[in-house]
Amino acid sequence: MNEQLTAVVMETDPELRELLTALLEGSGYRVHASSTAREGIQLARKHQPDLVTTELHLPGMDGLEATRQIRAFSDTYILIISTSHDQLDVCLVLEAGADAYIAKPFSPRILQARVDALQRRPRNKFPAARPTQGNVLHHGGVAQHIPAS
Repeated sequence: MNEQLTAVVMETDPELRELLTALLEGSGYRVHASSTAREGIQLARKHQPDLVTTELHLPGMDGLEATRQIRAFSDTYILIISTSHDQLDVCLVLEAGADAYIAKPFSPRILQARVDALQRRPRNKFPAARPTQGNVLHHGGVAQHIPAS
């Protein structure tokens, strides 16, 4: 049996927050919604979501910093939804760890296509590969001998 996908939505506009929640629930997500970055980060820590959506302009902390903080403890997909069409903003959030960016206003079909595309991309489910003593590489419970150069 497949586990239900989980999402955290951080959006200040109550109507858009409800729309995002409804769209994601319609796609099979269990959604935890917040109007602030601090609460959204707490929800992300608690629920370890498969997807986080956030806007850039949140009270108390912007979406850029929220993205950095979430990325520090999670490899969840992060989708930025913003009114900004500035290329610099897009570059900054992608460099901070976001996976995708959608400009407002957006169509529900575009949101669905972007979320589906993110979910098709694999995430690291195992610790990063690390070399150890004796030229052995360990990754995901598998050890591989690496010949000396």
